[in-house]
Amino acid sequence: MSSIPPNHTATSIVTNQSTDLYENPYFLHSSDHAGLILVSDRLSSGSEFHSWRRSVRMALNVRNKLGFIDGTIPQPHSNHRDAGSWSRCNDMVATWLMNSVSKKIGQSLLFMSTAESIWKNLLSRFKHDDAPRVFEIEQRLGSLQQGSMDVSTYYTELVTLWEEYKNYVELPLCTCGRCECNAAALWEKM
Repeated sequence: MSSIPPNHTATSIVTNQSTDLYENPYFLHSSDHAGLILVSDRLSSGSEFHSWRRSVRMALNVRNKLGFIDGTIPQPHSNHRDAGSWSRCNDMVATWLMNSVSKKIGQSLLFMSTAESIWKNLLSRFKHDDAPRVFEIEQRLGSLQQGSMDVSTYYTELVTLWEEYKNYVELPLCTCGRCECNAAALWEKM
């Protein structure tokens, strides 16, 4: 007896099996559960926010859930076919975020309705602690000269500063593909 369902070919089954399920942002793997802790060190103060933020973003990106905190996966209307899936994933990501912060911080986030609002709250609460470091990096970038450094050393120093700066400051990116999203104006302002 054939194990291929009617109206399917072996090729279509193989193609379907090789599809990366994580391409669908609403896909939840069996290991994606409410008790999951995204990062090993829970956020408890502003001094650790920068590295915590980077770790959380990486963990959510791996699971294709970054859009739930940055707003690129918007909530569909309540009668849309994806409304239930969005709600489940949003609650899962919100739970992961609360599991990744101290109990005291988590209590202040409990009644926020979306993972995006939780993320924005954490950003507004802790990101300002980075201001002195951002200022220092900007000063170093503005005054860095090759001087007696060889090209490789100078390049490494420059790239290191820019990479660190990018982690502290959200650099404007064109999200529309036609630069109608104001990214150029934001760059100019920066």
